[in-house]
Parts: sequence; C-alpha cells; structure tokens
Amino acid sequence: MTNPWSSLDAATGEKKLFLDEHATTQVVNSFGPYRDSLQRLITDALDDTTGYFGTSKGDKNPLAKLLEDAFNARGKMLTEYLKAQLSQAQDFVKTAQDAHAALKANEK
Repeated sequence: MTNPWSSLDAATGEKKLFLDEHATTQVVNSFGPYRDSLQRLITDALDDTTGYFGTSKGDKNPLAKLLEDAFNARGKMLTEYLKAQLSQAQDFVKTAQDAHAALKANEK
C-alpha cells in the first residue's frame, strides 16, 4: 500500500503546510483509540485459528484442518491489511506533528 499522506508530507517539507497546536493535538488524540483498536485486532491473531475447530487427529473432526486453513488464509489477509492501516495512520500523525513543527519554526 502506498502512503496516502505523501503529498501532505512533501508540502510540509516544502514549508507549504502548517498545523496549529490545537489541530495537532486533535489528530494525536483521535489516533489513540484507533491505534488501540487496530493493535487489538492484530494481537488477537486472527491469522492463527489453531484448535478453534477442534482437531482432525484420531478422526475427531475431519473438517478441522480444512476450516483452519481457510480461516487462517483470510485472517492473514486481514492482519496484513490492519498492519498497513496502522502504518498509514502513524504516518498521518507524524505528518501532523511535522506540520506543527514547521509552523513553530516559521514563527521564529
């Protein structure tokens, strides 16, 4: 996934984007719960369903391994997506902080 904030980041580097302290604080405060939710989903290991469907050992549940593999594949896709979302959100917060730093530097 490409960084959707790259143009904002570039504008900040070129001293064309500034963000005041209140706006920066709002971005950072809004990010916290979102970051926590994404991290909780990532930590829940949706890409590892070992044992959720029982076991196929001893012919207990012959579908267990098939279900596990199917859910793990989807869980892996979801986990990769969540990690990309977390990374992009972190990039956005960093861009906001950089824009605020640019404003402070410009005021000197």
